[in-house]
Amino acid sequence: MPGDSEETTVQITRVLSDQFAQLLSSASQFRNQVIGTITLTALLVAIFQAEVLVATVLDYSSSQSLLASFPREVKMLIAATIGPFIHQGPRHLIDNLGVLIVAGAYLEYQYDHSFLYVFYFAVGYLAAWAPLAMGSVGSVGASGVTFGLATWLLVHSISRVLEIGYDGALDLRILHFIAVIFGLVKAQEAVAILGMMDGADDVTHFFGAFLGLVLGIKFVLDYHELQIIDL
Repeated sequence: MPGDSEETTVQITRVLSDQFAQLLSSASQFRNQVIGTITLTALLVAIFQAEVLVATVLDYSSSQSLLASFPREVKMLIAATIGPFIHQGPRHLIDNLGVLIVAGAYLEYQYDHSFLYVFYFAVGYLAAWAPLAMGSVGSVGASGVTFGLATWLLVHSISRVLEIGYDGALDLRILHFIAVIFGLVKAQEAVAILGMMDGADDVTHFFGAFLGLVLGIKFVLDYHELQIIDL
């Protein structure tokens, strides 16, 4: 019957509309839960665009060439002040953004954007200052932060997988094992640096990974409301 057909079409349309609205709502909630990662990603991209613009205006072939043209004292000042936010080329930026988006979103979803902001600034600057303290011109880029995020991710994801064994129940928490694999790959890179540490970048990467491990353990203990020593 024509009437039945029209009524069915209306019902299907209503169901699809409701599902689409639920999808938009879920996407909005997820966006709000990882707003810190989105903000930092947008900030790094905007800063890199500014680097490219300045290099172009000053007639340099790339932002890396512009940075290399500065005297030692200026390079040290840049590394100490804005080092964690600038990058030497698109590949450098893309590599760091990949880890920031994956690890940052994963961790922010588990914790809160305030943790991510504090972590980025604390690890970013401490890792950048480490080679400066050793007499180097310093290192630029978010690599120290991304190595730190990877070790924090590793500690947290392992703790979530261990929950399964503690609770004796197999559920969706097993998906955290994917994060464990990701963290192990990046942690392996940090361990490899120990055997071939050469230059400011390697120092920054290693210190970032180490600081991420320390802060990660602290954050994980707080997350699970655990204390090493009962006072």
